[in-house]
Amino acid sequence: MENNLAGFSGTTLHNIETIKLMKRFDTKFIFHSNKLPAVFDYLRPHYQVLEINGKRFFRYENLYYDTDDYFFYHQHHNQRLNRYKLRYRKYLESDDCYFEIKFKNNKMKTIKSRIRLEDKNIHDELLHESRDFARKSVAVDHGNIVDKVQPALWIRFNRITFANIIKKERLTFDVHLAYTGRNSHSCKINHLIIAELKSETASPNSPFFQYLKDLRIFPSPFSKYCMGVALTDNKVKSNRFKKNLLKLHQFN
Repeated sequence: MENNLAGFSGTTLHNIETIKLMKRFDTKFIFHSNKLPAVFDYLRPHYQVLEINGKRFFRYENLYYDTDDYFFYHQHHNQRLNRYKLRYRKYLESDDCYFEIKFKNNKMKTIKSRIRLEDKNIHDELLHESRDFARKSVAVDHGNIVDKVQPALWIRFNRITFANIIKKERLTFDVHLAYTGRNSHSCKINHLIIAELKSETASPNSPFFQYLKDLRIFPSPFSKYCMGVALTDNKVKSNRFKKNLLKLHQFN
C-alpha cells in the first residue's frame, strides 16, 4: 500500500483544511483490498494525498459513547434521521484529540461539531467540558440522553486521505479495522476497505463515483460504529445490518 502511495503528489494539512466539509454529504463504498491498486491508479492524476512529516498513512483511535440499551445505535438501526453519534477521536501521528458529535439530518447531510482536548487523551468517562458541549449540541428532546451515556465501543483503524481542492472533495480510505466492545470482545477485519467520498453536494456525478461503478463497486450504507456494536455484542438487534454483516466475512 505504501508503494502505491509513493506516486501521488502530497498535500499539507493546511490545504486539506481549506475543504474541512464539517457540513457535507457522505457516500461510502466497501470493497476488498485487492482492488486498491486499480483504484489508486485512477486517483493519481486527480487527487493529492495528505502527507505529514513524511507519512501518508495515519492511525486513528475512537471511543464511542452510548446508553446501556444503545440508544444511538438503535436510532441508526431503525433508520431514524436527525440522529447522533458521540465519540472521542485521537490522531496518533499528530497527537491531537477531539470530542466529536456527528449529526445526520433529515436531508441525509452529515454535520460534525467538535472541541479539542487540551490534555490530548481519550477518557473512559466523558469529561465535564465534553458532556456540557454534548448537552448544548444534542437536540432538546434527546438532551437527557447525554447524562446516561458511557463507553460503548473502541474502534481503531488506519486512514489515507486524498483531496481534490478544485472540486472541493475529500476522499478517505479506512483499513485495518479493529473493534473492542463493552464486554471486551474484540475482532479485526483484515482486508476491508471503507472508502468515503465527502463533498458539499450529493456526489453521483463525481468521476470517482462513476469509476467505481465501472469496477462494480456501488455505494453501500456502512456505519463503522453500528457494525462494531453488532459484531461485538450478539445480544443486540441487528437484522437491518444483516446484508453488511454477511459481506464482512469475505474480508477475513
